[in-house]
Amino acid sequence: MIVIEGTIKTEAPLSIAMPVATGSRANEYSNFPLMTRGIDEDGNKLQTAYLPATTLRGFLRRAIVLPDMQAAADEGNHYKLPQAYAELIGQDAASEQKSGEIDLLALKETRESSPVLDLFGSGLGVKSRLMVSHFLPEQNVLPDAITGTRKDLDDNEETFNLIAEEEKQEFFDRSNSNTKRAQASALVTNLKRQQRAATRKNEATEELDAQLVEAEKLEAKYKQEMGDMKNSSRTILEHHVMGAGISLKGKFVIENEKDRDIDLIVLGLNSLSLCPILGAQSARGCGEISATFDFMKDGILFKKVTVGGFSPAKVDDF
Repeated sequence: MIVIEGTIKTEAPLSIAMPVATGSRANEYSNFPLMTRGIDEDGNKLQTAYLPATTLRGFLRRAIVLPDMQAAADEGNHYKLPQAYAELIGQDAASEQKSGEIDLLALKETRESSPVLDLFGSGLGVKSRLMVSHFLPEQNVLPDAITGTRKDLDDNEETFNLIAEEEKQEFFDRSNSNTKRAQASALVTNLKRQQRAATRKNEATEELDAQLVEAEKLEAKYKQEMGDMKNSSRTILEHHVMGAGISLKGKFVIENEKDRDIDLIVLGLNSLSLCPILGAQSARGCGEISATFDFMKDGILFKKVTVGGFSPAKVDDF
């Protein structure tokens, strides 16, 4: 068994929003992943933000598979859908099979012919030998809100003067509705947050419910007045992040290891080092990380991979 102990440092704020399950609501931090971690003196659950295992595991898998897909495409041998689903996503027809229906000989051949499937697995047909933990901060940390604005044409007088005169009145009408819509949208977001907080505390929400209905009506009204261009060009932006300069710790575990497993993981980590961006909002300054990964066998360090800086990973063997 190989244990790879990782320490990831957020060089910039890290923004992650988990999907919202049907019938559920986003949490008050724009669905940034949270988990319970400890209980205080009064028995209340303590929470912390974290980097989900799926984020890092998915990055590594894509980083390993995509170069092969590109090389195959360049040669005119494009991946068929079943192969793309199996290697890139981990889903194939075998996922529908029951354990008694799996062809063990075919399974062995699949593992031998596809190092990616052998390591990462695919559905029920090919069990993964790679386990990836969540990466957690050393101390509990809650997300921070980052807000900003997206500007409109008249924020730059020189640019606005280049627009035809007959178009300017249309712009002014839309801009006025746009501003009011943005204000109404911010009010809707705030009321929903208050509503969720009140629900958690078992407080009455009738007044908040009524205010929310009216705010949503205003938002819809001003959006309709904006005409054909429904998307806002001036709006208040908000996303939640784990702050910069935070260390996150986690690990990978490889069962029944093979030499090629190490090569695959190093290949994926090198890709992460060349573009050390995780999560969302990268266009707004989020996501850059650096990291070190210690490869251990029987408790003995035999390889260290240092990641970050938009340059190749540094690999040290011991």
